Parts: sequence; structure tokens; C-alpha cells
Amino acid sequence: MTEHIGTTKQATKQFENTVSTVVDGMQEYNLKVLEIAKINADAAFDYAKQIVSVKSPSEMMALWTAHARKQFDALTEQTKELATLGKKVSSASVEPLTSGAAKPFSKVA
Repeated sequence: MTEHIGTTKQATKQFENTVSTVVDGMQEYNLKVLEIAKINADAAFDYAKQIVSVKSPSEMMALWTAHARKQFDALTEQTKELATLGKKVSSASVEPLTSGAAKPFSKVA
């Protein structure tokens, strides 16, 4: 009976650690998303300021092309960053479950 209580406490502690890891990872991911949103909003406002001073259609096209290329490159990099962070968070969240969750239950069985 005492062994079952110890096993339950150990499993509960592992679950708490996993939940804590997931919450921390989600916070880190959300902060990165907010950072990216701010960067993109700043770029859009900068572009809008530049567009106002355009004097010809060809200047507007050149500005638009440069902005589009810059934003495409930024989006590509941001997507990689989010994918890497998502993978890190996912791995960190699953690791405690895969490495230790079965141990308490193997004692019971």
C-alpha cells in the first residue's frame, strides 16, 4: 500500500514537472510570436511612411518590390525560428513523459 502511495506521488510529481515545462514552453513561443508581430507591424508602418513620399509609379514599384522581398525573407526566417522553437518546446514537453513516466508504474505491475 505504501509503495502505491509513493508511486502515485512520484507520478504526480512527474506530471507536474511536465505541465510546468509545457507552460514555460508555450510562454516562450507566445513571446516569440508577439516579437515577430511587432517587427512586422513596424516594417508595415515604415513602408507606409515611405510610400507617402513616392513621386512616381516607377519609384512606387521599386519601393514595393524591395519591401516585398525584405518581408518575404523576414517571413522565411521567422517561420524557421518558430518551427525550431516549436520543436524544442515539443521535445522538452514530451521528454519527461517518455523518460520517466513508465518507471512508477513498472513497480506496480
